[in-house]
Amino acid sequence: MSTTTNQVPNNNNEVLLAEEKLRASDGDLQQEHPTNTTNGEAGSGCPFAHSSTSSSTRDEEAMPYQYIPLRMGGRGGTHMVSEASRALIDNEVTLDDLKTMTGAFYELAFQDQTLDKLIRSHEDPHGNRFAKWIHQKLSGSNVWDMDRRNRDKTPVQVAGGRTAVVHDRSSAHAAAWYSPKRPREEVGRHFNLYECRVWMRLHFYAMRKTGIMEKSPSFADYYVRFIAHFVAVYERSAPMFARDSLRWSENPANVEKYIDDGRIMTDVLGRGYSDSTRDLPESELYDDDWPYYVAQ
Repeated sequence: MSTTTNQVPNNNNEVLLAEEKLRASDGDLQQEHPTNTTNGEAGSGCPFAHSSTSSSTRDEEAMPYQYIPLRMGGRGGTHMVSEASRALIDNEVTLDDLKTMTGAFYELAFQDQTLDKLIRSHEDPHGNRFAKWIHQKLSGSNVWDMDRRNRDKTPVQVAGGRTAVVHDRSSAHAAAWYSPKRPREEVGRHFNLYECRVWMRLHFYAMRKTGIMEKSPSFADYYVRFIAHFVAVYERSAPMFARDSLRWSENPANVEKYIDDGRIMTDVLGRGYSDSTRDLPESELYDDDWPYYVAQ
């Protein structure tokens, strides 16, 4: 009797420890933790403090391209808002644009045989939360902080009778590792390279199909490098595959084959790092400075 009683708390501890270990490994995740604030903006105030242009007045024509480097802090490991990244949100890509892109991505992810196993529920506002996170990371607004503070803190059930409180990026990914949809032998396993490649391919395809690449080539270029930076915390070899994932999303034949194969990316499924690097040009395989070029 006592064994049964103690099992769930111990299991819950397992999810919490996974969350805390992930957060401790990454400066961006630590910066996003509720105990921290971003530029003093996590408190009250306008969530669009740095957004001066109404979405209804923005020119829908494609904006001229300019290269915008990632601004890094925290000994080079933490993404920081820059005046140029803020200008992308002020002048080129709205929060509604971002919601359209992330909503399209989750529509694809819910149908994907690899990614959907990591998503506990389709009812959560995944797309809106993701869009607000991007908006805050690029502009310095506090829309994601406000969303996070108002989020339901009721524990949700994950695999094996465990529960988790999903309140930030670290806890969301720990909950995904322990998704009740995963096969028992995969519960608790961190994301691997092919899962990250599937995620990036579908995400960049969503960016293409919603027209953001045409509307703002500067944002699209910045965003691929932005994602390459952030995906590293989940699988350190994944960033070098970001450009390849963008190229995959460009070819309609790739998407058609993927759908014909039952929404399984058979060309990456189960492949390890060494085999996967065969997909990359040599210039990308040994490019240790990307995505952090100061100039193009």
